[in-house]
Amino acid sequence: MSIAAAAMPWSSERFVGDIVARLPEWRWEAGERQRMERRVAHLTAALGVLWGETTQDRWVCFEETVWPQWIAGGESLNGNLWRWGTWGAVLTRTVQPSWTFVSTGRISQWTQRLPADDALRIASDEMRGLLAELNWVDDPARDSARWTALRLLLCHGLARVEDITDDHIQALPRTKGLDTLDGALCHAGILNHGPARGATRKARRRQLTTAEMVAGANIPERFRPVTVDYLEEYRTRVAPAYSTLRSTAIALGHWWRYIDQEFPSVRFCSDVRADHARGFLEWAKLRARAVRRRGGDDDGTHERGTAHVWVLKVRVFFADLTCWAAEEGSPFTEVTPPFNPLGRRDMVSLEPAKIRRQTQARIAATVFELERELPKIRAYALRTWQAADDSHQAQTPAATRAFWDWALLELLVLSGLRIEEACELTTLDVLRRQLSDGRRYYLLHVKPSKYDRARVIPIGDGLGRVIAEIVRHVRAFYGAAIVPPVRAWDSHEKRWRPSAPYLLQTAAGHPSVIDEGTIRARLARLSRAAEACRANGQPLVLRPHDCRRMFASEHLNNSTPPHVIQALLGHATIDTVLIYAKLYPTTLVEEYRKTLHGIYHRFGGTDAFKNPTCEEWRALDQACSMRDMGTHMCALPTGQHCPKGLVCLGCGHAQPKKSAVPIFRGMLTSHLRVLEVGRHAAEPAGQIAARELEVERIRSALRRAEELTDDVAAAIESSA
Repeated sequence: MSIAAAAMPWSSERFVGDIVARLPEWRWEAGERQRMERRVAHLTAALGVLWGETTQDRWVCFEETVWPQWIAGGESLNGNLWRWGTWGAVLTRTVQPSWTFVSTGRISQWTQRLPADDALRIASDEMRGLLAELNWVDDPARDSARWTALRLLLCHGLARVEDITDDHIQALPRTKGLDTLDGALCHAGILNHGPARGATRKARRRQLTTAEMVAGANIPERFRPVTVDYLEEYRTRVAPAYSTLRSTAIALGHWWRYIDQEFPSVRFCSDVRADHARGFLEWAKLRARAVRRRGGDDDGTHERGTAHVWVLKVRVFFADLTCWAAEEGSPFTEVTPPFNPLGRRDMVSLEPAKIRRQTQARIAATVFELERELPKIRAYALRTWQAADDSHQAQTPAATRAFWDWALLELLVLSGLRIEEACELTTLDVLRRQLSDGRRYYLLHVKPSKYDRARVIPIGDGLGRVIAEIVRHVRAFYGAAIVPPVRAWDSHEKRWRPSAPYLLQTAAGHPSVIDEGTIRARLARLSRAAEACRANGQPLVLRPHDCRRMFASEHLNNSTPPHVIQALLGHATIDTVLIYAKLYPTTLVEEYRKTLHGIYHRFGGTDAFKNPTCEEWRALDQACSMRDMGTHMCALPTGQHCPKGLVCLGCGHAQPKKSAVPIFRGMLTSHLRVLEVGRHAAEPAGQIAARELEVERIRSALRRAEELTDDVAAAIESSA
């Protein structure tokens, strides 16, 4: 029976006849068919007294009035009066129910009564096959997704699974099994995008038009036409980037709202004069203080460069209009003022140099606190992940969450990537190169982001281990030998990125790429869990860009040339790197002493500042001596955070023992065997890179141990 029957005029005889005619084909147990016919008659009587010209009109009225009363009537009425009759009408497609109705019934009990050739039964079998191809879900999740798909087909009057569109998925409320259903439909190619979950699925999935941008910026009606025309021309001539157009529309929105509030007599763009623009400078500064960034911790009193950006975009707006209006046949000739109302002197009055110095001072203060607290956060993340991994609970949500907290933090700290660059990493970005002498090295290719320039980053031991662990985790999630390609949503450009084997995916137990919001939330939660705090005792919230600052600071501490750091970070100029260089040495010493004074006073009180005794000096001397680590001696002071993550071989603080040469040779043989097996198994490039780096580290330790003379070797052994 087609759902079109619901649009026909109401007839009780036809309604009953359409349902009863299909019942002989169903799979019944003893007495069930007669029970269904009686309940259909009861439903027909209820529909007969309701308002509506068509069957569907009466059904809608029934759902709104009678059905809630039947449900409220008790369990006996719920089971004996409405359930059998209503589901008979729904499953025969005589009426089209709402999602609220179908979501309350156990559809699994009714589909098993349908004949094998019924469209809903065929769709159920098809969904079972699609869900069986997903290795990342369990059987209960597959069942929930299948029942959700069948309910969706019923409430939208669809006959096949292929008829489900993204609009149908978007219209559903948050429902059990919906994320799995979305992933299955994307995997089958029915939905032409990547899998999404939760709030991400509800986000806007398209770019705004210029008219929508202008309307969203709350620009007064009389100034909208010229703004729309300008943005269209700007897109063609200057910058087609969607994010740039959005920021320009927002800046012009502040400008035109200011003109509308302060000078309502200005009716056209050509009426704007310099005296109108002077007050905008102070207005923009006050407005910029009130507009706080997402996750910002300022109190709205700091000067920021936001006002300078707004004024600059408005000045560029009038400069472009003046230039384009001079062209023959230009649409801007009649709307352009005689001269630019914002001059160079107006820009200087915003004191951009002062704002820049204040920003650098805030960055310096942040770096000092990060140098104190970041080792604690990293150690906490590592301990949490290792505790979950050692307890053989690697497949639990808590263990997955602990792994990704550690992996995201270490990836950002060891690579210095911007957050948008990290989200776009794929396994194809791990590049292997070979020197003329045969030695191999690995590079991480970073796609163009802020300045539209690509760059490469050398992959060291720590970064190689992180990438290898991420690849291993993603492969284990899919149960596959490679990282499969998925599609990812670009939150800045509001469009889907090409399908690729993205490195950061499956963090939430779902085959979707980790977005920027997830990374920010995870780092903030991790810093709170580690109890990181500022010097004033307030909680320290770790942000992705803080990891980038620490990358630059640590490289400067290790005497890396600033121009090399500039290339690694992808900065346009070296001035940004020199912000960190200016911290040394006087400011660093003063702030370091101030911080230590506060820590000692908090934990030791006034006794922390007394002169040490001989016994205390002796204990300190023993703690700072070399530690015996079995195969080598470690010169790292006791209690200090290990930057190598306890990967000792190859560390500058470690001196291998000559007596450990046989152990190193055995380790080298074992690792070479594992590396060869990995190559034959076609492991990902990141995993192979980590294994090759481990082999090189053991070879270096073996070579350093063999080069020791007998006298030096004896001295090292005696210090153990």
